[in-house]
Amino acid sequence: MYKLKLGALILFASTFAGAQSVTVGTMSSVQNGTTTTITVPVSVAVPPTSAVTTAPALASFSANVATRSSMDGNGLLTVGAAFTTIPIANIVTDSASAWNPTTNSYVIPTTGNYLIVSHVRLMDSAPKGINYGQGVNSTNTDDVNFVWSTTGTNRNSIANTSIVHLDAGTAVRLFMYADSSTPVSVYSATLSIQQLP
Repeated sequence: MYKLKLGALILFASTFAGAQSVTVGTMSSVQNGTTTTITVPVSVAVPPTSAVTTAPALASFSANVATRSSMDGNGLLTVGAAFTTIPIANIVTDSASAWNPTTNSYVIPTTGNYLIVSHVRLMDSAPKGINYGQGVNSTNTDDVNFVWSTTGTNRNSIANTSIVHLDAGTAVRLFMYADSSTPVSVYSATLSIQQLP
């Protein structure tokens, strides 16, 4: 007659040749007063510590400019029928130290894909019916990532979100344009550039 008994889980652990052997259980058999114990080990491959790598830190940049207390009644700057770079004064985050305040541009630290989010708000005094737009690029031009809107009666703002592939060393900036011989005044602007994994 056989009598089986399941023993304790995980009785021992040992490491050999990059693998770890762990006993997950024992089984005992009793026959005619003699006990036979069988141990069941399981080996798990564990990579050497030197093989473990960590992902590089991703570049992160965010900034904004202008509040009521930091502007005069004419706004941050005026924009007319010319592409105009918006100066960014308040850097919130710059993990790669890539902001160039002289050119008001962010120099891409690592080639890759980036999420770019920008927002521009005009002064409430902007005339109704003016087409205006904003974008973030290495050149101040109307392209696929430049967005347009038309001023309404009050509180005009425009947001722009894009995912673009950029090469290391490319300097990008926030800029805008207004189809008007009468310039419009910018109240505030924000810019966020986040490298994607």
